[in-house]
Amino acid sequence: SSMTSARDVDEMLADLTRTLWQQRRLLERVRYHMKVQELILAGTDDWMLTFAVNDVEGLLRAASEVEAARVEITQDLGFAFGLGANPSLQTLVDVAPDPFGTMLDEHRVAFLELAGEITSISLNGRAQLQRGLDLTSSLTAAVFGDQGDGGYDASGSVVRGSAERHLVDRSL
Repeated sequence: SSMTSARDVDEMLADLTRTLWQQRRLLERVRYHMKVQELILAGTDDWMLTFAVNDVEGLLRAASEVEAARVEITQDLGFAFGLGANPSLQTLVDVAPDPFGTMLDEHRVAFLELAGEITSISLNGRAQLQRGLDLTSSLTAAVFGDQGDGGYDASGSVVRGSAERHLVDRSL
């Protein structure tokens, strides 16, 4: 196996910063659409929730594709820097030459902020739902993160999903 040249590392770092920008833009859109969802939940126009949930779902699918690309580039960089397979963004910040170290750190800070906001919006949304918003079964299931259709049980109670969806990679 040949030594990785400085030029290769710079190209990988440039790829990583481009990928992180893509992720940031997607997560900013997720945050926006979740906020829209929250406003719909707080109001009376429940019919709009279907569209809001679908918007968030589509963005999360796109974000997970970009995440797969980020993981691949991060692995290559990990090996190039002798850090092993999956170094954290903070670890890469520490070893990357400028200007990449600075750019990666800006992304790291932005991701932590976005993750916090997205988490608090989604928790708030769940609390509102649990306070008794009368939504249809499939929408309730979608908001609670069930992969299936949800539905009603024999007694007429809403069947809620138990599966949690994970929005953020905590290793950042």
